[in-house]
Amino acid sequence: MKNFILLLLTSLSVVFFPAQAKGKLSWGGFVSASYIDVNANNYYGYNSGDSGPVLEAGLRGFWYINPNWSVSGLVIAQESGDWFESGVEVDYLSLNYKVPTNEDWELGFKLGRFKISNGIYGETRDVPFTRPSIVLPLSVYPHILKEQSLRADGVRLDLDYFTLNGQQYTFAASIGKEAFDESFSRRFFGQEQGGTFESEWNSSLHFSARPNANWYLGLEYRRLKMHLKDSIDLAPSASPVSLPFDFTIDTDQYIASLQYAQQSYELTGEFTMRRGGTYAEGKTDASKPLAPIFDGSIDMNAYYLQGIYIVNQQWNLLARYDNSHFIDDDIETNLRDLEDFTLGATWNFHRNFQLKLEHHWFVGTSMLPPVRDLNPTRNNNPERYWRLFALQLSYRF
Repeated sequence: MKNFILLLLTSLSVVFFPAQAKGKLSWGGFVSASYIDVNANNYYGYNSGDSGPVLEAGLRGFWYINPNWSVSGLVIAQESGDWFESGVEVDYLSLNYKVPTNEDWELGFKLGRFKISNGIYGETRDVPFTRPSIVLPLSVYPHILKEQSLRADGVRLDLDYFTLNGQQYTFAASIGKEAFDESFSRRFFGQEQGGTFESEWNSSLHFSARPNANWYLGLEYRRLKMHLKDSIDLAPSASPVSLPFDFTIDTDQYIASLQYAQQSYELTGEFTMRRGGTYAEGKTDASKPLAPIFDGSIDMNAYYLQGIYIVNQQWNLLARYDNSHFIDDDIETNLRDLEDFTLGATWNFHRNFQLKLEHHWFVGTSMLPPVRDLNPTRNNNPERYWRLFALQLSYRF
């Protein structure tokens, strides 16, 4: 809570003392307060209960150095349930270089921490005003694996081509390491698991096209490989023999996005394929024969279909169907599938204020933490049919 209040006070100082924002240095940000109410399972946390508040604040800055060089960044503070670390983190911070080109082309590079192009909403999902709902479709934007689809530390290339007819074509390529904290280990292996996953140098490719003002098409590929080393021990705490393992997640992800927008409505659909698996290496003679118990497939197909009806400048209504399906038949039914039927509304009652509310009807628990609890005595997420209601008030400046 202290970190959240500190960033909130800093953000408000920008609002009340805007002289700093003039010239080559500009500022902005947001503050939001949400309440998540869940009738069953562990979406929100394991000790904090099924339901609770989510507090978020973000402060962004942009430093224009000259026509070719700039620096951009966003710092976010968050207080939420047990599954995520609370506090302040750098969402992105990069040195940007724009290559001198003609008016038809734009070529730029980012060095540092950058946002990953992960679906239509991937780069802006942390900002309440730029996402269609409080809880995004878990098929493409999984709550449980949030860090792997948000940001990376490395270098990114962006190439844009604009035609005289108003068409835009974009290509992006990046290589970097995703930043994980200890909470990801808990969300994967259970609430007692320690250690921090380490990412390899992973790559991503993105292509998108806007043939006119109504249509958007996107195609993406991401490679993700990460390790949890020197942190897993299956031996009981009182055992004189240790059973240590190094664990690896190795996957490829493909995303196809399509969006059609008119003045009064917007239709969106995204499909994703993940192919890969998990495995472990025993670190002692006693643990090596047990390594195959960590072998698993994470092959899955998932998609969502979403419609937004724009009633007027203040109100819009949302309806969405979301579906995730793991291919492996050996996975328990409740963990293999997830369906989400969502109805929501957004009220922009002021140019700087927004109120969102939504209700989700879920079938299955495949995207809920923990992925694989190493404590077999716990009965995590037992309910196949469950509901979630969310309410969010946001302010931007």
